[in-house]
Amino acid sequence: MIFLLHLLMTSAMQGGDARTHSLRYFRLGVSDSKQGIPEFISVGYVDSHPITSYDSNRRQKMPRASWMEENLGSDHWEKYTQLLRGWQQTFKEELRTLQNHYNHTRGFHTYQRMVGCELLEDGSTTGFLQYAYDGKDFIIFNKDSLSWIAVDNVARLTKQVWETNRNELRYHKNWLETECIAWLKKFLDFGKDTLQRTETPLVRGSRKMSSTGITTLICRAYGFYPPEITMAWTKNGEPIAQEIEYGDILPSGDGTYQTWVSIDIDPQSKDDYSCQVEHNDLLKVLQVPVESKTISPFVEIVSGLTISVLFLIGLGIFLYRRKQSGLKEVSYVSTPVN
Repeated sequence: MIFLLHLLMTSAMQGGDARTHSLRYFRLGVSDSKQGIPEFISVGYVDSHPITSYDSNRRQKMPRASWMEENLGSDHWEKYTQLLRGWQQTFKEELRTLQNHYNHTRGFHTYQRMVGCELLEDGSTTGFLQYAYDGKDFIIFNKDSLSWIAVDNVARLTKQVWETNRNELRYHKNWLETECIAWLKKFLDFGKDTLQRTETPLVRGSRKMSSTGITTLICRAYGFYPPEITMAWTKNGEPIAQEIEYGDILPSGDGTYQTWVSIDIDPQSKDDYSCQVEHNDLLKVLQVPVESKTISPFVEIVSGLTISVLFLIGLGIFLYRRKQSGLKEVSYVSTPVN
């Protein structure tokens, strides 16, 4: 897993905000800074929003969100700047040790650390700490057993050394279960206008024909926040049993997200296919005719309760856990096929 490229998409609950929120810190060390990458980088995120950064060129921890800069004084930034300068040296030494163990004396190599916690919808919490070498899992901390899980023989050497320090193991557990959650709650309060907002998705439909004569219907959702969303296809108003392909939920670069869901159909079919998108208790229903180049709204208005029941009985494989509350609003949209 390449930590710096793949953020885990989660949602959270903070006060009345029924979502899952996360705090994560990513650290990266490289064996050759001549590649244009600083020797050491550290970045912090609340959900998918960058909040802090540090690199070996500037050697200063910096705020990456205005609400972090406004709420934390200079003593905070100076304290953690000193700590990260220590981490920079530690990463350099540990990466050099791993290169020797793997017999990687040449070439470009990376050493990564991800640590963080989540505050889940039901108020429970999780914590995680793991390392990677050259983009692959290396060693993972098990806070319940106060032990490390090694993925290969080299990692087992690290496991033996790290598990001799019981105080450090207890420190990791306490930080993940207590301190991390306390910081997360504080940051959520600092950035509540950004982190607890809602942006409604724009939904578009399209179709394409393959060389084998199969028609693919594609439903895309853009510009939504928070990132958790449910998308499903129905045929003539009924759940579809056939395989549906789901795209990843990805940042759009403007603080919102995008994703898609597709299905292959017989181009001769006269059935009515609809894409249903649920986001933050709003349901959008998009009807996608097979032969027409336009998308029309449903002729019959279906009640929010009926739609909610359909989702509860299973409209395919969902990307995220559903909310347990009923739908507050159903929106029917009419948009052209791109």
